[in-house]
Amino acid sequence: MSVIVRSKSCIASFLPPLARVVAALATAALTFWPHLAAASAAHRHRPPYAVGLRSYTFVDSSRPTPANGTYPGAPSRTLRTLLVYPAKGDPAGPAVENAPPVEHGKGFPLLIFSHGFNGNATTRLPVLERLVREGFVIAAPTFPLTSSGAPGGPTPLDYIHQPGDVSFVITKVLALARHDHRLGKTIDPREIGALGNSLGATTTLGVATNSCCLDPRIDAAVSLWGTGTAATFPGGTFFSKPTPPLLLVHGTADQTLPYPLSVNAYAQAPSPKAFLTLEGAPHNPFYPPWFGPTLRSVTDFFKGFLDHDSQTIRRLRADGNIAAVSSLQEDLTSCHWCG
Repeated sequence: MSVIVRSKSCIASFLPPLARVVAALATAALTFWPHLAAASAAHRHRPPYAVGLRSYTFVDSSRPTPANGTYPGAPSRTLRTLLVYPAKGDPAGPAVENAPPVEHGKGFPLLIFSHGFNGNATTRLPVLERLVREGFVIAAPTFPLTSSGAPGGPTPLDYIHQPGDVSFVITKVLALARHDHRLGKTIDPREIGALGNSLGATTTLGVATNSCCLDPRIDAAVSLWGTGTAATFPGGTFFSKPTPPLLLVHGTADQTLPYPLSVNAYAQAPSPKAFLTLEGAPHNPFYPPWFGPTLRSVTDFFKGFLDHDSQTIRRLRADGNIAAVSSLQEDLTSCHWCG
């Protein structure tokens, strides 16, 4: 007796019509499943993101920490730094230490956050988490002498050294991204922003706009209720060199650092620039009704200028103008792509 072996195509010719349709659909599913899975994964990794945390200690041996009270000083500057990043996991869940980072094409923009006087890297962690869920990586150093728990007690006088700390942290975080393949696709080294609140805003203006210590890697800066240009840096002047786009945010009822400080800084700053006024807001208004427009405006500003997204820049106008809460003024005349 002879045995006949048929090819798959021959067998298919003997299948009933419905069975042939089912077989075709199964073949198509096998063919396109990898593409569908990839598309599904890409869809999962969109805002809002889960949040991951990592802690690092960076030591800058090229610059000293000055004596402070009973503290004799040190030949180096130690910067305990919290890295907050988009992670794989539940976007509605709490931040998770060492969670696997999201790999995202060219990576997410890197922001350096400078805390205020007597604060530290974790003081504004809930605020940083909100920004990270929108698609940013944030490095938050604890400064050696202006932070809570500083040796000899916190002193505001060390702010003049903090722009150098910010530049050092940028260098160290970019080095991490080069040597850790998991972070290499999470951090975009070409999109860097700086922001800070109160004395941290002074630090931000120093590293982004003052000739003493201007870091050209910074592409956009945000000052939250800071000293504007009233605080001086040795050997430097504000806005005497090309500076990145700047957003200033300040409350009209700030009794700690008065509102006119940012008004004056805005008047001196070159375009492109924006100024978000918080009506009746005191110092550090990280709560309603002012926190909402502040968070949305900061997000729009960084995404717009770091990604060169004119649509997001236009959205800034709507997000910043809230009746009886906040108002936005801007000068984008030098930005030819802003629209």
